[in-house]
Order: sequence, then C-alpha cells, then structure tokens
Amino acid sequence: MAAAWAGMTAAPARAWVPAFIVAAVSWGSSFLFISLALRGLSPVQVGFGRVLVGAAVLWGMLLVTRHRPCLTTRDVISIGVAALGLSTVPFVLIPLAQQHITSILASLLNATVPLWTALFVALLIPHERASRAQVVGLVVGALGIGVLLGAWDIDGIPVVGAALMLAATACYGIGSTMSRMLLARVDEGPTALSAVQIAISAALLLPFAVVAPAPEADALALGSAALWGLLALGVLGTSFTYVLFWKVVKLAGATTAASVTYVVPVVATVLGILVLHEELRWHEPVGAIVVLVGVWLAQRTPRPGTRRGATPALEPGELTG
Repeated sequence: MAAAWAGMTAAPARAWVPAFIVAAVSWGSSFLFISLALRGLSPVQVGFGRVLVGAAVLWGMLLVTRHRPCLTTRDVISIGVAALGLSTVPFVLIPLAQQHITSILASLLNATVPLWTALFVALLIPHERASRAQVVGLVVGALGIGVLLGAWDIDGIPVVGAALMLAATACYGIGSTMSRMLLARVDEGPTALSAVQIAISAALLLPFAVVAPAPEADALALGSAALWGLLALGVLGTSFTYVLFWKVVKLAGATTAASVTYVVPVVATVLGILVLHEELRWHEPVGAIVVLVGVWLAQRTPRPGTRRGATPALEPGELTG
C-alpha cells in the first residue's frame, strides 16, 4: 500500500504540510506525555492505557465511517505478530527507559529505529539486501549512538535506560520488518489495520496491567497530570496521528513522510527543555545529527527496481515514542 502511494505525484504543499506538522508535533510530544503519565502510573499501565485509549479512538473512527475491517483469521494473526514489535513490547519498554533517562535522550535514541529496520530487513528479507550506502549508514548510526550517549565517559553512561530504549527501538525494527513480510497481502486501509493492531496490543497488555501495582493515589483524578498525559498519549500519539501520517504518504510520497523522523526529536527536545526543565548535554544533539545522517544513508534506495525496498520504512511505530 505504501509502495503504491509512494509513486504518486505529490500534491500541493498546502494539502499535506498541516498534517505533516501535526504528526511531527504529536509524536514529538509523546515523550513528554509519557513522562507525565509516569508521575502516577507504572510503565505497564502507561503502555496499556495508551493502546486502550488509542484503540477506542480508532474503532470510533471506523464506526463513524461505517467501515468494517474484512480480515481473515490468518490476517489477524499476522497483524498480531507485527503488533508485538510495533505497539506492545516497545510501549512498555519506553516508559521503563524514561524512568532512568530524560525524555530528550529517549527521543534522540528513538531516532535509531530506521537503522534497526534497515538491519532486520537486510537480514530477514533476502531480496532486499543492503547496499553499500545502507551499510555505511548503519555504521555511521552506530557511531552516532556512541556520541549520543557520551561513550568516552563510561561512568556517565545511563546504561539501564539506554539499553531499555535501544531494546524498544530494536522491537520497532523487528515489528516493521514483520509487517512488510506478513501484511503485504492484507488488503485493508491504514485506519483499519491500525485499529486492529492497537486493539490486539491492548488485549496482550491487559493481564500485565491488572497484576501491576495499583496506581498512585489520585493518579487518575480528573485534574492529575498522569491522567491527561495518558489521554494525550493515546488520542494523539496512538490514533489520530497514524491517519495523518498516511495522509502525508498518500499526498506527498513516502520519502517526504519518512522525513518526519528528523523533526520528532527536535519537538521532543524543545518540550523537554521548556516543560520538563531537562538538561541537554552538548554531545546529545551532536550524536543525534550523526545518527540522522546514518538514517538518511540507511534509507537510500538499494537499487532500481527493488520491489519494496525502494520505499523507506514507513511503519508509524518507527516514529512514535
């Protein structure tokens, strides 16, 4: 579906730029919303809450448009496999990571997702072997991660938080690769696919959310930061923004849509500094620039005529927090 849209003639900028900006701001804000939700909820509750809210919104949209997904049991199982990597495991790992690192660092590390996707696509999809430019991109990206974390100061590296965050981004990469392998034949629109995917993630996370420690007192009170952070995370970062993103893909092409990868960390960094009063260390933006150069190289088209490799990785899970 994305590959087909990528080849379309781009529409005028005024038709897609607002959707692009809203998507970038929404996904960039996700790390702020996670930090707010963690003020009263456990990481598992944050992950479950966001997919529960997101699923409710997405299914509400399908109800309003009177669209009923036409999926076979095999299709649902395939979506469920992809959901494990795209919206189940990482949606818990990221809040876990943000208990140890700033939202700024989390968002900058999140920019490595396309690197993981390029790696797993090259490893798992035989006809999409990596080009030299993509291999160089992976190496540059790895070096960028080292700079981003300040690898020269071993004692100062937030090992636990960084490891959890990189595990989350690796899950995104695996999930995106699985979606390419399993969902290419599924003939459904992005809203329906997203609704089923997020609903499956909610079902998978429900048992873990139930056995997690009870939320803090007043965490779900009407005026609590945790509640509003969770609602914003579910409504913006886990539902409406998916639809806006695919609108940009359809109107402006895959390459333009994928460039939101470069904007999300900027939004998250600004919010982290202004709202959460977090500190930005000099090597973090430098490392982020190196990582994004690696991402740009890793998303280069390997060769003319590559069936799906010609399209940048476009799973929304690659871009969110």
